[in-house]
Amino acid sequence: MKRFKSRCKFSGHQTFILRFGWLEKGFEFINEGKHFSDSNAIVDLGVGKNMVGSIKYWCEMTGILEDGMVSSFGRKLLDEDHGWDPYLEDNASWWLLHWKLATNPNFQTAGTALFSYLRKPEFSKQDVAEAALRLVDFGKKAPSDNIIMRDVDCYIRTYCGTRRFEKKKVGEEFIECPLQDLNLIQPMNDGGMFRFSIGRKSSLPPEVVGYTVCKYLGQENKNAMTIQRVLYKEYSPGQVFMLDENTLVEAVQELHESPQWGSHFNFTESAGIAQIHCDVRLEDADQLLDSYYHRGNA
Repeated sequence: MKRFKSRCKFSGHQTFILRFGWLEKGFEFINEGKHFSDSNAIVDLGVGKNMVGSIKYWCEMTGILEDGMVSSFGRKLLDEDHGWDPYLEDNASWWLLHWKLATNPNFQTAGTALFSYLRKPEFSKQDVAEAALRLVDFGKKAPSDNIIMRDVDCYIRTYCGTRRFEKKKVGEEFIECPLQDLNLIQPMNDGGMFRFSIGRKSSLPPEVVGYTVCKYLGQENKNAMTIQRVLYKEYSPGQVFMLDENTLVEAVQELHESPQWGSHFNFTESAGIAQIHCDVRLEDADQLLDSYYHRGNA
């Protein structure tokens, strides 16, 4: 996926991880015509000043907001009357938000480094920091080590938490993040090392995988791609979701065998070359999500 306009962003979350209810709260706040810079934003959102900035950050990074306004995606997901999942009760929605966060077209973060550039099944925070530094354009001044490490620490806690490898402390910092339920990152030993959970994801629907395959291939103007690219290239479904080959193929095959999507998805292998096929137009990708959420609400 091409990233011509993206720039590095290693701050903005105020070191606060994404919390339960924040995306819905930010969506409603902006949808009512309010602004995060309003003097009464603290009262309206019911959080401290730094958390107001953090809510704005996570809403923007997950694509709920764009240019200070509710995005088309944000409205389709969170609209109270017609949204796919207004209260974010379905883990499929968090897989979708994780995809949006890890493949944000405008910004590269420590999260980008984690899920596209780290290339290690087991890693330390320093490994992630080094991968994040490689995202900085050649010739530009790199952020300080402290800024990078704060971003790395925030993203690790967002996906892995702290309660699993540190003694419990009193304080708000230990509130869980919904993205931790995806179980993508696990602590090792005393917490100094981490590992990705690679393979089957029981709460990840094939329609969400299909949506990301459509987006990934569509960005390259292709309707077929080798399975190796879909698994291992930067911003690919395989990297972002930490899938193995069998899991990816099973999701595509399930779509291929479905009445609605059977003619649009396939997996083929010829002359030793395995390929994923998807001819859903980029602008029609949301129909995959419509089919999932409408089925789930039936």
